[in-house]
Amino acid sequence: MNQCGVSAKSPDATFEQRFFVLLMRIYRHLLQHAEQNRADDTLSPSQLWFLKRLFEAGTSQPISFFADGVFSNLSNASQMIDRLEADGLVNRVRNPRDRRSVLVELTDLGAQRMRHADERHQQMAQALLEPLSEGERAETLATFERVLSLLENRSAEADKGHS
Repeated sequence: MNQCGVSAKSPDATFEQRFFVLLMRIYRHLLQHAEQNRADDTLSPSQLWFLKRLFEAGTSQPISFFADGVFSNLSNASQMIDRLEADGLVNRVRNPRDRRSVLVELTDLGAQRMRHADERHQQMAQALLEPLSEGERAETLATFERVLSLLENRSAEADKGHS
């Protein structure tokens, strides 16, 4: 049983209850596993996501670029930038097109640490998910992609209703 009284295996639980309980438990275990297996110089999953997103953008980005996904608002994104900047992984720089705004840029050290952490996280994920067959992998990804699409559509509809 979990705190809300619904077990993922409870025969009385609805599909929806079981689904969300399983997602919450998977998320919690993934975070615990990542923290337990983190080397001293490896980034947390949130730090890795942040740096990887900046790296993949290929150029400096405004803080608002990060206020989605893991970070729910500008304040949370700014706090992460503060920590990463203190560690020398990112810098805040003036936007050359608008001197009133600030951009976040990845440092060489940040790119190096991001690559190292990404490699370690990939190794961990491969070891963890190795028992899944190719069919199970494809089904799982298709289901998660479909659920994400449903959630994104619902969010977009809610945003339209607030406009």
